[in-house]
Amino acid sequence: MEILKIKNTVLQAGRPKVAVPLMSQQPQEIIAECERAALLPCDLIEWRADSYLSGIADLEEVLQEKDFYLDFLKILDDLEYIAADKPLIFTMRSVQQGGMLQLLQMQKAEIYQLVARSGLAGLIDVELPASAQTADDICEDGGISLREQIDEIHAFGGKVICSYHEFDRMLAPEEILGRIHIMQAAGADVFKIAAMAVTKEDAESLLKTTAFLHQHGIGPLVMMAMGEWGKTTRVAAGRYGSCITFAAGQEASAPGQVDVFTMLKWLNDYYGEES
Repeated sequence: MEILKIKNTVLQAGRPKVAVPLMSQQPQEIIAECERAALLPCDLIEWRADSYLSGIADLEEVLQEKDFYLDFLKILDDLEYIAADKPLIFTMRSVQQGGMLQLLQMQKAEIYQLVARSGLAGLIDVELPASAQTADDICEDGGISLREQIDEIHAFGGKVICSYHEFDRMLAPEEILGRIHIMQAAGADVFKIAAMAVTKEDAESLLKTTAFLHQHGIGPLVMMAMGEWGKTTRVAAGRYGSCITFAAGQEASAPGQVDVFTMLKWLNDYYGEES
């Protein structure tokens, strides 16, 4: 399936929908950042919960406390209410893939289940481990496979954006195809690849691979090259088959990410203004 509708937002190839990440650590700051993001010209809001969780002292002990989950759901509920018709993407980005969180996969899986059960997030971001060769490989830290994580989220009615990030280099086309194949096999609803462009040719390679996937009916896709050379892909990838781009509201969450107003101008210049 190449089209996915969440609330009133349709994810499909063409002019990409704009997602703004929330990067604050403290609950009051997260809420305030979301209030500002809700007023921005964006289509989705991403809660980078790894930023919040990384600021909690003795996190593994705190995860054993019932009050943590009540507080966590209160933040999520507030964000969903403030975001209103803009779908919420829930993300816990690991240190290994450019985020701030160090948690065992089983611990993350429990939080994914909580979020899915709440019904408050339109999409839940689940990372493809770098070591995974199949959808059924047990994660490096043990306990659960990618397929099992996604099945558990689906069991509670959640939708999954499966993601993979490479910050050191551009992935070769066959590497991208291999990772997307694992995501498909695991049952993900949306497939995301972000890799670093060191040259102009890197960015062009990612766009060509995006077009190949789209031509073969694989999607919805979220494809982008990071870094200075990758900036053009954040705009143009929609024409090749991607459906979401990310732009900073208060703070960028990845190299090459521009602010939301610059992104809006670039999208209007490239695709024409929306009616």
